[in-house]
Amino acid sequence: MTDPFDAMTPDEVDAMVDRLEFTGEEVTEAELGITIGPDAGPVIVPRSIKMPYDLDQASKARAETLGLSRSAYIRSLIERDLAEAGTGEQRPAWVREILAVIAHHEHDRKAS
Repeated sequence: MTDPFDAMTPDEVDAMVDRLEFTGEEVTEAELGITIGPDAGPVIVPRSIKMPYDLDQASKARAETLGLSRSAYIRSLIERDLAEAGTGEQRPAWVREILAVIAHHEHDRKAS
């Protein structure tokens, strides 16, 4: 993704700023589509990872079996590993919920 402002000259930026109209009108978080404060969700940082094709396909299939996106599946594995490593930090509620779903699916798979 490229920033459209990168190609603008300083004069073009000044001209754009001159056209802005500041009204002093308040805008709510809902109107902006954001949440701030204690109710805000975690900041999600995108990461690109490289893996062999077979592992990629296997992780895709496993995530689908668990009803998770691949991102959620990989995050759950990282969270589990960090918890088992004894970081001492409590997992966020969303992580506990994902791990509960995984454990439930694992139990069902082993029972059948």
